[in-house]
Amino acid sequence: MIAKTTIRVLAMAVCIVGGCLLINAQNAREIAPRVFINPGHGGHDSNDRPSPFLNVGVGDTVPYYESDSNILKGNALMRILSKKGYEVATTRINNTSADDLDLFEIMSLAANSGADMFFAIHSNATGTSRKTNFPLALYRGYTGTPAVAGSDTISALIMKHLQGNKATSWVRETPVLAGDWTFYDWGPKVGLGVLRYNKLPGLLSEGSFHDYIPERCRLLNHEYCWLEAWNQSLGIDEWFGKEKDYGLGVVAGRVLNEKALRSDSEQLFGDDMYRPMNHVRLTLISEASGKKREYYTDYLENGVFLFKDIEPGEYILIAEKASAELSRTALHVEANKVTYSNVKVQLAEGM
Repeated sequence: MIAKTTIRVLAMAVCIVGGCLLINAQNAREIAPRVFINPGHGGHDSNDRPSPFLNVGVGDTVPYYESDSNILKGNALMRILSKKGYEVATTRINNTSADDLDLFEIMSLAANSGADMFFAIHSNATGTSRKTNFPLALYRGYTGTPAVAGSDTISALIMKHLQGNKATSWVRETPVLAGDWTFYDWGPKVGLGVLRYNKLPGLLSEGSFHDYIPERCRLLNHEYCWLEAWNQSLGIDEWFGKEKDYGLGVVAGRVLNEKALRSDSEQLFGDDMYRPMNHVRLTLISEASGKKREYYTDYLENGVFLFKDIEPGEYILIAEKASAELSRTALHVEANKVTYSNVKVQLAEGM
């Protein structure tokens, strides 16, 4: 029933003769839905909001550029959607200045792609000392009255799954959904440039705030960026009626030291008051088969771990450091869902 999937890099795409083919999302059930992905920015340029910060775990300065995490999320979402049976088009798969296309060019490529949906991937920043962290969706139009029908519904579905991410700490219990004409006071119907000429249902996703230091540490972790893409895909699945098609689950979370408090952020939310643990081995064991999967947390002060493509069933999650077992947790994994387990251990601060 699902057509063979392809990943298109739009710089090489063949335009459809006679104009773009726009397939109504609600009538795209019997063919492979097509999603156009725009990972924001490109290259380490001035508009990429570079944010160096001290990595206290290793005592060095680790640079963060928004385009790096945007491209990680975009490429991950392409792979995930392709595996799920979608056709996918994108503006870039690399991260250079040349990949940072003109906004009108992006919209032209989207229109000529034959896509059913437009999806721009970003993270946000307050640019002030008042740090925050929550998911934000912006669509073309006024809040509650999108310029393209369905954009508000798509936004709500995707943001619902981003808000459900328990491997982070949110300041709000609900995401923010807004039309860009309402959100930005830039004049009547001005709004975001990347949405200005868009005729497809879709949105710009500000998945989290990267100037909130604990979140920035997480965004340096490639698997955490993959997790955001997975959650985005779950919202896209709901829109296209494919939420039960895949059949595998995900296990994710953080390892935190309850005896060590962070000191590298002006403001902290939820469990972010505790210091994440580097170089912890996580072992996921299937109770049915005894098969094991391992993951090591990195050195970037995030404590993130993730296991992909897990068969539904019962599992044991073991956390170990320096050959010492820190915790053992029973988990129930379901298809097409994320099972979260934030592991809290009590070690002396120097350990």
